[in-house]
Amino acid sequence: MSKSQLACSISTTECSVVRLKTSGSNGYILSECKTLPLGLGDLAAGKGKRILKKVERHLKEWGQENLAFCVEPGTYLHMPAYFPVDASPDECKEYCRIEAGYFLVQPEQYRCDHTGYSDSVSNGSHKKHLLLFYPDEHCKRVSEHFAGYHQIVFNGSPQLPLFHLSKLAGEPQVILELEKNYVLLTISRDGQIEKFSFHHVKNKEEREYFTIKELVENPVCRETYVQLTGTMADRIITRLIGKETSIALKPLTIPPSIAISNPQRFPVSSASAVKAISAALMALSEQKETRPF
Repeated sequence: MSKSQLACSISTTECSVVRLKTSGSNGYILSECKTLPLGLGDLAAGKGKRILKKVERHLKEWGQENLAFCVEPGTYLHMPAYFPVDASPDECKEYCRIEAGYFLVQPEQYRCDHTGYSDSVSNGSHKKHLLLFYPDEHCKRVSEHFAGYHQIVFNGSPQLPLFHLSKLAGEPQVILELEKNYVLLTISRDGQIEKFSFHHVKNKEEREYFTIKELVENPVCRETYVQLTGTMADRIITRLIGKETSIALKPLTIPPSIAISNPQRFPVSSASAVKAISAALMALSEQKETRPF
């Protein structure tokens, strides 16, 4: 029986709404994909309710269907932690809350995503996890709005959905995110994180320095292509990266190994659309495994 999933991604300057349906055992059909020029800046400018109503107009056709959404947080605070191998999702959530109390000054103002490391070998009772803390303000506001219309099956940062793509791609996935205030390089494999390298930057020179440093110091970047995204990922820095590193770059995209039968019907090239589709894919995978978020 075919299953459908609504998803929404809100990034710095735009947001995307998608509806994805399963087709056969491993295929998908995209029945909606709409990208709007509305982003975090609009939410922060006091237009939150009006903006979210515009987004909801593109979802209302599907009434009470489940919704997965991700919101770009603007920054991350990350740390490794060890959880019991057999910890349940609820227990992991509690461990994250405990770690936040030690790690953050105002833990109640932060949300936490976590994932295992792809190369982590358990010591018999515990396994290494990556904890990602980020401000909860925008995610909470979006969640409270959409909860009145849909059952929310996932809400958080785009990182977990993007990590999930590597599970479907069947190969290492390298993503370089360039934003005004940070540089982030992630390497994921089989749905889990391999490397998470985050640098706050104050100017163009720092952004260029950390970008080139991360690409040069991680050999896997030469073994596969690097996907580039972010509001500061312009032609100038793309040319600079190519000149200084000779590393192949391409825009953030859905892996070709994922069988979506009709992407040509919709504009799916924007980063927010890729993240929304990733959130839908992750939610559908969780439905298949009958395991809650």
